Amino acid sequence: MKRVLVADSVPQRCLDMLNEAGLEVDLRPGLSVDELREAVKGASGIMCRSGAKITQEVLESADVLEAVCRAGVGVDNIDVPAASRRGVVVMNTPGGNTLSTAEHAFALTLALARNVGPAYISMREGRWDKKRFIGSQLAGSKLGVVGLGRIGQAVAKRAVAFEMEVMGYDPYVSRSAAEAIGVKLVDKLEDLLRECDYLTVHVPENHETENMIGADEIALMKDGACVLNCARGSVVDQQAVLAAIESGKLAKAAFDVYAQEPPESFDFCRSDRILATPHLGASTEEAQMAVATEAAQQLIEALLRRHIRNAVNLTPIPPEEMKVLMPYCELALRLGRLVGQLNRGRPQGLEVSCRGEMVHRSIEPVVRYGTTGVMQAMLGKDVNIVSAPHLAEERKLAVTSSSTLSLEAGFSDLVEVILRTDAGTVEAAGTVFGSRHPRIVRINGFYLEVVPEGRLLIVFNNDVPGVIGKVGAILGAAKVNIARMGCGRKKVGGTALLALNLDTPYGEDVIDKVREIDEVRKVFSVEL
Repeated sequence: MKRVLVADSVPQRCLDMLNEAGLEVDLRPGLSVDELREAVKGASGIMCRSGAKITQEVLESADVLEAVCRAGVGVDNIDVPAASRRGVVVMNTPGGNTLSTAEHAFALTLALARNVGPAYISMREGRWDKKRFIGSQLAGSKLGVVGLGRIGQAVAKRAVAFEMEVMGYDPYVSRSAAEAIGVKLVDKLEDLLRECDYLTVHVPENHETENMIGADEIALMKDGACVLNCARGSVVDQQAVLAAIESGKLAKAAFDVYAQEPPESFDFCRSDRILATPHLGASTEEAQMAVATEAAQQLIEALLRRHIRNAVNLTPIPPEEMKVLMPYCELALRLGRLVGQLNRGRPQGLEVSCRGEMVHRSIEPVVRYGTTGVMQAMLGKDVNIVSAPHLAEERKLAVTSSSTLSLEAGFSDLVEVILRTDAGTVEAAGTVFGSRHPRIVRINGFYLEVVPEGRLLIVFNNDVPGVIGKVGAILGAAKVNIARMGCGRKKVGGTALLALNLDTPYGEDVIDKVREIDEVRKVFSVEL
């Protein structure tokens, strides 16, 4: 009988499911890493929430471990690369809290429209302020949804049911996908801000979304509009919202998330025009039960039926095979990040292909890592190899793969990542020399050699003398050190490609100066 180590507290129903399926349950919540190293011996599966730390040391102590399942969305407490190297399937439960969070966001929208919060407080204090709390109906008003992932789409569907006009902004969602749920997709955030009566954000937290809605964005909004944040505290500048409410620019706001939780001060929510809740988006019994029971079911299917869902590895990869594949997985990740950052259109299709001897092995991990790189470029580094396929599917980004023994340009193995968009195709290819030296060898048809790490400056320019010197002079004046350089061209006198690995951080002013060089056509700053 296979044993499952349940390393965090879960509902009794989950334990019953495992037992009824014929698995031995070992409930051991609250163990330290050292205690987990002992407890994991002899366990075929681990079920956890966010408390247990499934580190490399824990995984190395496991002797028969096949699968780890996190009852929740993230896998930050699990060393996924270490698990992959050992052929251990890592799963999570995406979507378990989608409806709860969407319902909470829409509940706050309704509450703002009808002044539910302050009216309740007034009644509790013994007052009958009926005229004071006249509200507005949602039907006929405009809702702006920033971010059309699972939760954003669920909010939009509920708003459509309430006869709201729904606008959406998400540069990584196709128009057809938005139209299918009744959302009018806009190309610029400013267009949405100028028209919406209610604004709700549902985007991940990363450097691109930090203070995504700040004073400048609020200034573009209608006078009397409302702002809601049930995503992450850093996405909306709370102080800018409060200032806009005090000035009369915004009518009301609702917050469920905060930059610091709990907040240092609760004074901000003492106003009748502020509705605040203590991060309740996913806090429903149904959501907590859903992710836990889903995790139990996934472990049952993985351990007893070899059916893998929501996993890092779609099938368990033997450790010796994963050891060979990992350099190509890491290469695919960086190729994906590269093409994602070179892209300037709406993604429509992604292909990850493998050529050469590596096709005799499972290429599924390579494909997943390539997809992760592209989605990280779009949505931030928090995207991982578990969440990337789901995020791509939400955005109707079709991911395909191919493998062939045919070689190219003398490379014994080659990984290609091709991103097709409404603005054209972006592609990059790479190989691994000596099993541990990855190189990018082609970018958009230009052959060259680039080390895929750190900061890259990619310059497309006319193939004439002096361009490299001009770029170098600008970088030198900014005290930016060049670590390596790669060059490529298709024909003499045409377009050339210059790729520079840079040691030193640089600002947008440096990019602008390079862009001003007469011979330069395009410039991209890339972080791998």
